[in-house]
Amino acid sequence: MTDTRGNRTTGQKRSGWMWAFIILLLINIGVIIWLAVQLNILSEGDAVQTETEEIVAADGAMDFELVTDKAQVNRVVNLYLQEELDDRFSGYTVNIDELVELEGALNVFGFDVDFGLYMEPLVMDDGNLQLRAQRIQLGAFDLPIEIALNILNQQLDLPEWIRINSEEAFILVAFNEFSLENDVQLQMKRIDLEADDIRLDIILPEDAIK
Repeated sequence: MTDTRGNRTTGQKRSGWMWAFIILLLINIGVIIWLAVQLNILSEGDAVQTETEEIVAADGAMDFELVTDKAQVNRVVNLYLQEELDDRFSGYTVNIDELVELEGALNVFGFDVDFGLYMEPLVMDDGNLQLRAQRIQLGAFDLPIEIALNILNQQLDLPEWIRINSEEAFILVAFNEFSLENDVQLQMKRIDLEADDIRLDIILPEDAIK
């Protein structure tokens, strides 16, 4: 049976880390500052150097591509772990380098064991993100990736739009099941870790920009 258990429902609540992501990406893009003001998402914070490749209006919505890099995504992801999952994800860190690395500790046979999970990101046609497990380091234990992911799935309390599929050895980040306040949506567009090129689309519905 495919293990795609979703845990606590947090996808619909107002997510400060995602607003922070948009703030960090947009704060230096003057052409769309008025959008940030309209959405009340500007706050004090460090500026992030990004580029905007294109802005497309379709069916009353505004869709624009943002370009960022591994360092900025590292900051945003770990901010999410600290502020949104708090105690549920205490002690875990994510580092994006040659692969996406998740590090922390798991309880295995009654012992806390340090682990490192190394995953290759794959952008899906629907804008979701699949993190395919390549290898796992689990202390002195020699466990297959599928079993280690099943243990991880049992011990982590993830939002329902982030799911671990232990049988097929990947983690799915289902952006199409997540939206911010005002129904702002995200879609992954490109992740090239070797070139340090990460791109995503932010879709603002018509009601959000009025």
